[in-house]
Amino acid sequence: MPFVKLDLDNVKEPAAAPEGTYPLRIVKAVDTESKKGNPMTVFTIRIEDAGVQNVAPFNHYMVYPAANDEYREMRLLDIKRFLQLFSIPFEGGGFETQSTVGCTADGFLQQEEGDDGVIRNRLRLPRIKE
Repeated sequence: MPFVKLDLDNVKEPAAAPEGTYPLRIVKAVDTESKKGNPMTVFTIRIEDAGVQNVAPFNHYMVYPAANDEYREMRLLDIKRFLQLFSIPFEGGGFETQSTVGCTADGFLQQEEGDDGVIRNRLRLPRIKE
């Protein structure tokens, strides 16, 4: 392989955005399973504010409740809050995960330290508007 010349002096790891409200866009939705084997969708969300630079997209995890899930009501509430925030239609008793890609919302982001010590953004879901 030939010598590849690159300027890497100014390359940095992306940071978490400061806590606050930002315009957000869902850029990816992947259907998978949780560590416990429950179905879930991982949404990758990007901040759409040109003034916020070198900020990493972040993930939002939507775990679907199992019949005997002790957190069933909490999971259903979080799902409804997420769908309402992003104006995702809930029709026929469900929604299509891939149709969420491109949906936008103004959402509040918190900073949260992961098990690895890295600070990441986390979406705080607002209460349901009745």
